[in-house]
This record gives sequence, structure tokens and C-alpha cells, in this order.
Amino acid sequence: MKQKTIITFVLLIAFLFGCETDNICIEETTPHLIIRFYNNEDSSKLRKVNNLKITVKNSLNEDIQIGDIATLDSIVVPLNVDLDYTNIYLSKYTTDDTGVVDTLAINYVRDEIFVSRSCGYKTIFNSIDVFDNSADWLWMKNVVKVKANITNENQAHINIYH
Repeated sequence: MKQKTIITFVLLIAFLFGCETDNICIEETTPHLIIRFYNNEDSSKLRKVNNLKITVKNSLNEDIQIGDIATLDSIVVPLNVDLDYTNIYLSKYTTDDTGVVDTLAINYVRDEIFVSRSCGYKTIFNSIDVFDNSADWLWMKNVVKVKANITNENQAHINIYH
């Protein structure tokens, strides 16, 4: 009987140490770019953009629409993890269904970090730079980079004044 108890105990210990954790990723993964919109005349006040449509191009140069047309004071945009830049097309529609499009060109340095076995790798974006093509902007007035690196989604990375 004593030998059966020892074998059972050894098998139980082996089973417990042989188990792996769940393959559910609960850690932060690749962060998105957060853009907030502000009033150009009073830069401390948020200002919603009416009838905004956001589009980005993926690494295959295909248009990807982010959400539906909406009135928003902030947006969350996924950056391209396969390239060192993302072009964001911000279309502001009027009541007659015509739109004006301003483009943000975001350049960055990608850094892949191993998170865990269940999450795999995440990409963080360092040294972000916003290409200033303000001479071509139709509805935006100014763009300010708030954070140089995108490592989380805790606060805005870019402010747009309109």
C-alpha cells in the first residue's frame, strides 16, 4: 500500500509540473496609434470631426477602412507592422456626400519584442515622425507629435488641430 501511495504521489507531481499555462494572451500586444482632435482656435479644447472616414493602406497597397463614417474627437489607428511607414487618409465628408481628404504620413522604426508563448511577438514603434505636408491640407491646420514612441495605448501619440 505504501508503494502505491508513493507512485501516486510521484505521478501527481509529474502531472502538475508537466501542465502548461493556458494559451490565452492576456498581455498587451502591438499598440495602435492614438490621434486626438483639438480646436485650432483654443488648443486646450477637444473638437469633434464631423463625418470622418479613416483609411490606411496595408503592405499590399490595399485600402483598409477603419470603422464607419462617424463624428469623433479621437481615433485609434493600427500601424503597418510590415513597413516602416503608414499613410493615413482622413476624409471629412460634408452634407452633400462630398469629402475632402488630408493625408498623414507616419514614419517609424519597428522593434519586435517577444511577449510570451501564447501572445507571440508584438511590434512597438520608435522614433515616430509625422511628415508635414501642411501646404496640401484641406481641413487640418496643424499636427503635433505628442509621443516619440508608441509602446502602449495609455495616451494620445498625435494631436491634430482643425
